[in-house]
Parts: sequence; structure tokens; C-alpha cells
Amino acid sequence: MGAAFLTLFTPAISAQEGATLARATMPLEDSYRGKFLIGTAISNRVLQGRDSLSESLARVHFNAFTPENTMKPDAIERVKGQFTFATADALVELAEESGATPIGHTLVWHSQTPAWFTHDAGGKLLSRQEALQNMRDYITTAVGRYKGRIKQWDVVNEAVSDSGEAILRDSPWRQAIGDDYIAEAFRAAHKADPDALLIYNDYSNESGPKRDKTLRLLKSLLDQGVPINAVGMQCHWLLRSPLLKETDEAITMYAALGLKVMITEFDISVLASGNMGADIAATEAPTPTSNPYTTGLPEDVSQKLADCYGQAFAMFLRHRNDVGRVTLWGVHDGTSWRNDFTVRGRTDYPLLFDRQGQPKAAFFAAQKVAQNIQ
Repeated sequence: MGAAFLTLFTPAISAQEGATLARATMPLEDSYRGKFLIGTAISNRVLQGRDSLSESLARVHFNAFTPENTMKPDAIERVKGQFTFATADALVELAEESGATPIGHTLVWHSQTPAWFTHDAGGKLLSRQEALQNMRDYITTAVGRYKGRIKQWDVVNEAVSDSGEAILRDSPWRQAIGDDYIAEAFRAAHKADPDALLIYNDYSNESGPKRDKTLRLLKSLLDQGVPINAVGMQCHWLLRSPLLKETDEAITMYAALGLKVMITEFDISVLASGNMGADIAATEAPTPTSNPYTTGLPEDVSQKLADCYGQAFAMFLRHRNDVGRVTLWGVHDGTSWRNDFTVRGRTDYPLLFDRQGQPKAAFFAAQKVAQNIQ
């Protein structure tokens, strides 16, 4: 008959039944209480009341909520001077109602940022002072609105170059303001809320040249007295090549700088083809082998995923004095961006809950390692 599939052993259930089963399981956040926060990414569908399954799972199992898109600049200030905070407010309110920590994501990024921040109507770069003022005004307004409520902010996102010798990505922010735009962003965020924990966030900074560049950038910022408190490691892994050893080393290196480490967007793709990291510009042509698990995940692959999650959480726990949060990027498999990256419409299984909200073997593996460590 070939490989056994999980769908053969798990009858279809409703979203409500899935949520009930998940609630009957010991909450994941309780397993890690006193160790580090366990977070998830919250979609606009949840915040608009259109995904009750994800909301229920988030309320029960996670104690840190990161907005997927609703706090990015194009969602808050698409038109200069016109701020839209309703959905962002909903994120903060949902977190507070659930006893969770709301995470601000993200203030300065090269993507999902309206062109007016750095360019005039004709497409010409603004002067340094104009672009810097736009950035400061935005950060002051966004961070100031949630002062004392949002206690962690991803201030600058994905600023390190993926290739070549240059440390920084040649983003519109860098072109308009200069290399010090990162330092200026952190200073503005700190001024708006001196008590907030401020994070530099990036992908693929677990190993290789990008890790080295990130270390150099962070050391430079700290040497300048820039108020940066933590580094975010997204940790978008592939099951075929999980970066366990590299991440273990990276946490030690970043912590040696005196920074807290946040695992900010963790997931593990089970698909054989795909890119490591999260460069949203990367695309891949569909092939007959790029979407192999449309009817269910083979049991042996499910077990490999569980083993990998168990090893990852065991490693995070070894660093629990330095790791402040581990956030899964999505609530359940059906909400994961991995289903569309790098080939749109694939069926992936990268998270701890299945599409019906049932905890997977990976969930219990993550829970077990926490219960074995006091």
C-alpha cells in the first residue's frame, strides 16, 4: 500500500471539535512557564473575527502574540499623515484579554513600506533629513500609541545583506538616510518608550556569512551606545537541513554581546524543495515533486518533524537564560505562509497544530522536553 498517511488515522473533524481537543491538552505556554514566552503569529483574519479556530488555539496555548501584517507601515500609514490603528488595537486588546504579551512587528523594513517614506511623488529619493523625519515621526506615533502596553518591538527588520561583502542591504532606507538609519530607528523607538525591549530581527542569521555580518552590525551599534536590547532569529528551517548546531552556536555568540535572543518566526517546512530563510522576493517554479503531500503527511515524515521540534526546543531550553521568547510563525498548518513559499498553493505541515487544530506529534515532542527540565 505504500507509506501510511496520517489522514488515514485521523477522521475529519470540525474546527470547533479541533479547538475542543486542543483545549483538553495541557497548554504549551504552561509547559514553558518560567522558562521563556511561547508565541504565535496572529493574522488579520483572527483580528477581524473570521478565524475562531486560530483565535481559540492562540488564547489557550500561546502567551506572546505577534501580528503577521497589521503593524507593518503599509497597514498603519499607507498615506502620509493618515494613521489606521483599528486592527493593531485589536491585536493588543486580544493579547491583553488573553494574558499574552503583544509584540510590535515591525517598524522599519524594506518591504510593505509605502514609497512616500523615502521617495517623492516622482520617484526621486528624498533628502536625508526628509526621510529621517518621516521615519522618526512614524516610530514616535506607532510606539508612542502603545507605550507601556507593547513591551517588545521589532524595530528594524531584515537589514543585513544576503550576499557580497556589504553588511547592509541597499534598501530605500539606506539609500535615503545612510548607514546610520538603523541606529536612528532604535534611538527614536527608545525615546518613544524607554521601557520597551527593542529588537533587531532577521532571517538566516543562524550561520555563515550572514551571521558574521549580523554580529559585526550589532557590535557596532552597541559600541555606539545605540539602545538595542535583543536580536531576533527568525529560524525558518527546512526539515531536510535543520540548523540545530548552527543556531546553538549563534545564540551563544549573540548572548556574548549582552543581548537577549528571541526566536521570532519559527517553523520547519517538510517539503523537499524550497529555500532556507524568508526572502519574500524568492520564487520557485512549480514541479511535479514540489507538492508531494496533498492528501496527508506520511507517518515517517511526521515523526521526523516531531524529532526535529523536540531537538530544537531542547536546544532553546539549554539557552533559557538567554532566550526570552520562541514564537511559531502561524497558529496551525492551514495558516502558515509556507503553503505559498516558495511555490504558491503547496500543502505544507510546518507547525505544531494540524489544519483542524489538533496537536501534532511535534506539539507533544515540544511539550515533553519542557516537562523533563525543571
